Amino acid sequence: MYFLLLNVMSYNEDTFPYVTQKALLPDNFTVLDRAMIEHNLLSASKLYTNISFDELGTLLGIPPHKAEKIASRMIYEDRMRGSIDQVEAVIHFEDDTEELQQWDQQIVGLCQALNDVLDSMAKKGLSIPV
Repeated sequence: MYFLLLNVMSYNEDTFPYVTQKALLPDNFTVLDRAMIEHNLLSASKLYTNISFDELGTLLGIPPHKAEKIASRMIYEDRMRGSIDQVEAVIHFEDDTEELQQWDQQIVGLCQALNDVLDSMAKKGLSIPV
């Protein structure tokens, strides 16, 4: 898996002439700005276990309070897993490796059970062409 960090300030009409969206959303970002910030935030959530609002704002190129607001909205909308500690001004990201490991173990268990059934059938003289 790879992560691409996009630079919000790196595009312009010369680079991407088809990007003409200049309407501002209520938070003074364009739709493209918002999409790139959210993409970068999601990428950061895969690379970090936690990050301060200040560091996240620097990483995303936006003020820390806007980074917190965007992160809280993404967490609330279940588009990113994590929690926000406002006292410590830190975002804690949750990973899904434990869930993936459980899924893998269930698949291994299913394969072992299937092999046991096939072995039992073979001992009884029943064979299934594989």
